[in-house]
Amino acid sequence: MKEVVQQFFLPLWNCYSFFVTYARLDEFDPSAPQVPVGERHVLDRWLLSRLAGLVDGVTAGLDHYDANEPARKIQRFVDDLSNWYVRRSRRRFWKSQSDRDKLAAYQTLYETLSTVSRLMAPFAPFMSESMFRNLSRGKSVHLSDFPETPPWHDAGVEASMARARLAVEAGLAARDAVRIKVRQPLASIALPGDPLPEDVAAIVREELNVKKTTFGASEVQLDTEITEELKLEGLAREIVRLIQDRRKKTGLNVEDRIHICFEADGLLQRAIEKHADYIKNETLAVTIEHGKGDGCEGEQLMIEGEQIWIGLRRS
Repeated sequence: MKEVVQQFFLPLWNCYSFFVTYARLDEFDPSAPQVPVGERHVLDRWLLSRLAGLVDGVTAGLDHYDANEPARKIQRFVDDLSNWYVRRSRRRFWKSQSDRDKLAAYQTLYETLSTVSRLMAPFAPFMSESMFRNLSRGKSVHLSDFPETPPWHDAGVEASMARARLAVEAGLAARDAVRIKVRQPLASIALPGDPLPEDVAAIVREELNVKKTTFGASEVQLDTEITEELKLEGLAREIVRLIQDRRKKTGLNVEDRIHICFEADGLLQRAIEKHADYIKNETLAVTIEHGKGDGCEGEQLMIEGEQIWIGLRRS
């Protein structure tokens, strides 16, 4: 039972909580005009295609009085939802501007969670009821129709995304072999196989944190040369991580804007100055000030053997 909770219920509830948190902040309206599926981000199209396949699989199993395989299919889907879709899509929900892509992400995740809660109702009646009642504004999942297969099957997108995930796995193994953290950007990676569609290749670049991907190599070839420019960008990412940790420690809400104060020199100071806009966007910061400003509560920290003092105050 503990394994089921850790591998299924907690990841699904975390996805649901993530959606609810940001949907409330942005006042998402499920009745807003739908962004056509064909015009959505490739991650949305992939997830909705997977969802259509899940409805098919669960329905077929239950029609034959088989509960085990449908339950396994739902668990595998939730793993994809949590560890790929939500993780890869977080910035689309975080960004402050409300645009069509953000709306499409909300609509995709809303439809997915609503459908999954109905599919899992025979297996997890209480959790599905809690989720569905909130998502549907009071309706009971057990008085709702069982999902019918939506017209979202896209074998091409699913195949491309499967190849992308294999490429990411190989690229991460190559990084691990040379002990270079993923936060450290690299110039390029060459991967075996045919080229991926550009929108899918972009996901591979983001996941591996490389500037360029090429295909057709005999084996994975990672460019491990770290220029000063790449080094500064990597340090900026480390600084963002420390600031996010500091936000959690001080009990800030996800929507709270902040002012950042810091004391550092050398490469760390240059990284902050060069990538100030990136740091502010990632941490919801209004300003970044050099020095221990008034009202900034902070601590002395270390990044790669160099000291940096970071303090925050609510805007």
